[in-house]
Amino acid sequence: MWDDLKRHWKSGSMLSRLVLINVSAFVVILTLQLCGRLGLIPQMDEGVFGLATTWNLQVLLARPWSMITHMFIHVDVWHMGVNMLWLYWIGRLYMVQFGSRRLVSTYFVSGLAGFFIYALFTNVFPALQEATFAYGASAAVMGVMAAMATARPNYQVRFFILGSLSLKYVALGWVLLDYFALGNGLNSGGNLAHLGGAAFGYLMMKQSHNGRDWVLWFERFLDRLTGWFKRDRSTFKSNWRTVKNSRSQRAKSDEDYNLEKTERQKRMDSILDKISKHGYENLTAEEKDFLFRQSQQ
Repeated sequence: MWDDLKRHWKSGSMLSRLVLINVSAFVVILTLQLCGRLGLIPQMDEGVFGLATTWNLQVLLARPWSMITHMFIHVDVWHMGVNMLWLYWIGRLYMVQFGSRRLVSTYFVSGLAGFFIYALFTNVFPALQEATFAYGASAAVMGVMAAMATARPNYQVRFFILGSLSLKYVALGWVLLDYFALGNGLNSGGNLAHLGGAAFGYLMMKQSHNGRDWVLWFERFLDRLTGWFKRDRSTFKSNWRTVKNSRSQRAKSDEDYNLEKTERQKRMDSILDKISKHGYENLTAEEKDFLFRQSQQ
């Protein structure tokens, strides 16, 4: 099994790696929690072994890494399962449209935006300080969802009971649930983080139309820090920015290039519509290969 996991990590997409990190963290935390119950190690505190983040600035200074680690932490099966299902579903669409590099940066920066809104509002309005710590991938996942819904608002999603709905209404419904939940006071910190992540995803995509890349700084940071990503132009840039800087690298004429780009986009739209109506498993092997190749660009 360990060899299978390592092989899946090496050969899998960045979406698979994000899911694997979340699931692995969940298994480790539950194992430590069990060890605590058995008296083998100290019991897990509310801060989840120092991995959960907080609005309390004094505590946060003692665990600054929690601004990142909290977006991979879950202690409840339902919480983790729902987040991972949403991430895998919307993440596949997002990665096909914009590439794996953009998926990772959107996930991380949306999570950071969610943390910022959570910390800001709970410090400005003490009535929202219901719990000291916060954790979960929801803000990061909502950022990806909102960005995708902004880019492809009319993409049709089929539900068992509701039938087909536009992606923009699915995202809006999710946002409204968190907004209305603020009045209940059961998870105000979490609701604020979710809304912050969604707001960032929406604004990021809107600003991209104007040539402003809100997550490029994070991609460059990861490039320097880890070398995970190649320094090539992502699919996201080819969708929203001019191709002027890449003309010198192409032997094809601009007319041929634009024609091929249009044909690829038409094929992509056709395959995404087919996924919406019939599911991913009903794609042909050639169509799956096309999606994989596009996601790696």
